[in-house]
Amino acid sequence: MSLFSFLGNKSFVGVDLGTTSLKVAEVRRDGEKLHLETYGILETYGYLERFNEAMQSSSLKLSEERAARELQALLARAGVKARAAIASVPAFGAFSTLIEAPIMSASETKNFIELQAKQYVPLPLSAVAFEWLKVGERTDATGVTKQELLLISIPNEQIQKYQKLFNLAGIKLFAVEVEGMSLARSLTTGSEKTSLIIDIGSRSTSLSIAEGGYLKFSSQTDFSGGSITQSIASGLGISQRRAEDLKKQRGLLGFGGTHELSTLIEPMLDVIMSEARRTIGNFESTYQGKVANILLSGGVANLMGIEAYIGKQMGLTVEKANPFPQVSYDAILDPIVKDTGPLLGVAIGLAIKGFV
Repeated sequence: MSLFSFLGNKSFVGVDLGTTSLKVAEVRRDGEKLHLETYGILETYGYLERFNEAMQSSSLKLSEERAARELQALLARAGVKARAAIASVPAFGAFSTLIEAPIMSASETKNFIELQAKQYVPLPLSAVAFEWLKVGERTDATGVTKQELLLISIPNEQIQKYQKLFNLAGIKLFAVEVEGMSLARSLTTGSEKTSLIIDIGSRSTSLSIAEGGYLKFSSQTDFSGGSITQSIASGLGISQRRAEDLKKQRGLLGFGGTHELSTLIEPMLDVIMSEARRTIGNFESTYQGKVANILLSGGVANLMGIEAYIGKQMGLTVEKANPFPQVSYDAILDPIVKDTGPLLGVAIGLAIKGFV
């Protein structure tokens, strides 16, 4: 949802506003190509002991002043020069649904979607900003071709909070976007496969089905990376911070005390897999699509052993998210691309939005 006009801009910065982290990626247009100019990642850990340390939560609470200070510092530290930002809205902060409609003119489609929005959006239309885009076509069993329209709405209150935050940080907010759309753009553009993107964050997990750069279907669950950390802490009788460190260092392949960490981690992953199966089932039965593979995004994507475990449980090929085919980058980043890619999918997808 664009808020300002920045025609001719040569660079944009994507700002991934997570519940406990900030990630930024500046992308510059160089002729017909896009280049990753710089990036930055800031993770906070106070939330492990105190819930109110999270920058935002599923109740849409957002500490604008605190987030603005941290964003301003991160932009400076990363050396970001772009003055136009595009920010992510978490899955729990927006509403999206895929609607099928007959093939019709642009004006007829506009009238159709505005009527449908009243039925689907869970808030009064006066309280939200909403838009739609065509994400594909499908021919049903009777031979009738229908267009697939993705309807997205974001509460005006959320947008106003973001505008205040970015004003305080000293950078113009060009647009806001649901994070699943950013991931779809950075991870599936140019791919003919229909992919399930599992983005395991600190406080929630979003599940996005995407194809050819477009979000098709989404859901979310409150089971998350934080749930895994809590399970380890409770099982081993250690602090949340120590549990977080063990999770990152050893993953499913390590030991903690007398326990295999897998016995503490797998039950949490199994709940997320249950939601993933439900999401795939709903999508495939409703839209007759077929999910071909899974892409893991977010910090938990780097958990040792997670690709093999999820692949075995889901019966699908599982890969770490890699947004870098969409942008070139300096050779100095080669050693860290594999581990950094899953963290930057949203931020890079946001920055690319400025050029499409």
